[in-house]
Amino acid sequence: MPLETAQGSLPDAWTLDDVLAAVGEAAYVWNVDTDALHWSPGAADALGLSPNVAIDTASRFAALLDPDALTTRREAVFGSTSQDLGEGVPFEVEYPLNQGPRAQRLWVQDRGRWRADEDGRPKTVVGVVRRLGARYETAQQAATLARFDPLTGQLSRARLIEVAGAALAAGTRMRTPCSFALASLTNLGAINDAYGYDVGDLAIVEVSRRFRGAMRGGDTLGRFSTSTFGFTLQECDRGDLEVVIRRLADAVHAAPIATPAGSVAVRVAIGAVVAPRHARDTSEMVARARLSLAQAAARPAAVCIYAPDPEREAARRANMRLADQLVAALNDGRVRLALQPVFAVSTGEAVWSEALVRVVLPDGEIISGGPLAAAAEEVGLIHMLDRRVLDLAVAHLSRRPDAYVAINVSAATTADETWLEALYAWLALRPDVAERLMVEITETAAIADLEVTSRFIGDLRRRGIKVAIDDFGTGHTSFKALKELSIDLVKIDGSFVRDLESSPEAGAFVRALLALARELGFETVAEQVETQGVADLLKAWGATYLQGRLLAAPALAPIEDDPSVQAI
Repeated sequence: MPLETAQGSLPDAWTLDDVLAAVGEAAYVWNVDTDALHWSPGAADALGLSPNVAIDTASRFAALLDPDALTTRREAVFGSTSQDLGEGVPFEVEYPLNQGPRAQRLWVQDRGRWRADEDGRPKTVVGVVRRLGARYETAQQAATLARFDPLTGQLSRARLIEVAGAALAAGTRMRTPCSFALASLTNLGAINDAYGYDVGDLAIVEVSRRFRGAMRGGDTLGRFSTSTFGFTLQECDRGDLEVVIRRLADAVHAAPIATPAGSVAVRVAIGAVVAPRHARDTSEMVARARLSLAQAAARPAAVCIYAPDPEREAARRANMRLADQLVAALNDGRVRLALQPVFAVSTGEAVWSEALVRVVLPDGEIISGGPLAAAAEEVGLIHMLDRRVLDLAVAHLSRRPDAYVAINVSAATTADETWLEALYAWLALRPDVAERLMVEITETAAIADLEVTSRFIGDLRRRGIKVAIDDFGTGHTSFKALKELSIDLVKIDGSFVRDLESSPEAGAFVRALLALARELGFETVAEQVETQGVADLLKAWGATYLQGRLLAAPALAPIEDDPSVQAI
């Protein structure tokens, strides 16, 4: 049908199809039930596709998508949280078609509207696809580089979580299951120690390649952390998931990895969860996949799928109650700091104090905040406490210019930009605080993600803040890793220190740690020194600092500038 204008028909009597083709656009109708995709004439030419390329179904068109496509039409439609109220639901998405080498990818914009059936699920989709051009391709390449892991080329953690969220939304809408899995290289630390980080990186890259080769089409792989990969698995129920994760594990375990240092055997553990049945949102997906991963690491088969556990759920509810108590204490201003001095062995003088959390109950009783903090960490609320401790510590340092304080942060805080922003805001007001503040990170938190920890420590040290590794000896961090992290000192876990007089094994372990630390230039703190005999041994073995009730008990920091301090 010729197009009409205010002056009549266009001279060449162009049709709507002619105009679409002329401007590089193609219209379509997608019947979701049959998967049929009907295009306007000349669609292949308009999109720069070969005439013999089949695009008559949504599945065949999807096969043309570049493997690196971050979003698709299907995600835009089925991942929508909007409802069709009778006029359809609009969408707009951009994605690359894979037409030759990566540098020649064809980027298109897909705009349209979908209508729902009587159950609210997408039934018919109409839209227009147009080419975006080389300029867009160049800009998009630069924008997407930040969304990929530079070592493996797989999706970054943030983008992986976005894809998982879209899959969950689509699965909820379509009433189909999806799954989320985490796979960790359980012996990466040993590989790094034995062969160096270059070989460790080669192992990570090869594992990602083997995972990619063993994956199903349509599933997504990303690098979740230093030693952990994540998978978003579309339309994957428990039966499918069991097959998938075993195939992934077998792909890694089938043969050692060839490296310049020789063949290296890599071991992985995989934990997974099916959603939305056992995870209602992305945070729950990640939490339950991590829980399953921890269980998988302890099993010979090295794989585990999340299943409800009444005892575990009861423990979680108990943690929620404790966390609620902590939140109430935070809201009511009932969280206090107790300061315990750390003494230099060489002079016997207190050098700084560690800030320990205390909670004042509604009846006035003062209790240790440790159990409440542990519960808060389990349920994901620990960032609130870490922020409050920072505020209290800086306020104390601001009132007392001669004070030096160390605060503890959780694993979650090492990746929390808002905590760092709060710290920077304080330092902008009181720059003198930086040199009098120390941050302690537990060993297990430090090795959970060495890349994240390294960035966090680097940010602190650039501001002039010292960093200590707390509870050293309870994890598997090597001194080589500690050198890479550029920490200032090591705090030896008190569970070893307490037993020095009664346990030859503990004595040998602590003595070895102190000797290694001294050789590598680390200062050391021995915690929980409770007897003179233990103190004498630590002094003889070369500990730099001592901390414990033998020397000084924790004492409440004053709320205001009150000089009195109550021992607790």
